[in-house]
Amino acid sequence: MGRPINARLALWNLENLARDYVAGRVDWHKVNQYAIQMELENAAEFLPGQEILEELHSIFLTADAKDDPQFRASEMKSPILLDKLDHDRKRPH
Repeated sequence: MGRPINARLALWNLENLARDYVAGRVDWHKVNQYAIQMELENAAEFLPGQEILEELHSIFLTADAKDDPQFRASEMKSPILLDKLDHDRKRPH
């Protein structure tokens, strides 16, 4: 699967892959494989305030089962989570 990844870089890569998936630039399988790699390498470490990224990670850990209604619901939720992440980052702290 390539070289080990650190947690911060893993989250950045996951977010970018999720954005690429929503934009149609990569397929579900690529993001799913990356989420699995994060798990295998213990790089799925989420700090307080990273709940959106944690939820995205959970969504992309799901197997690609197009006929499963739960998968379709998760698939539709990805763009919503990315929009929320963008909104939260723009908000003054």
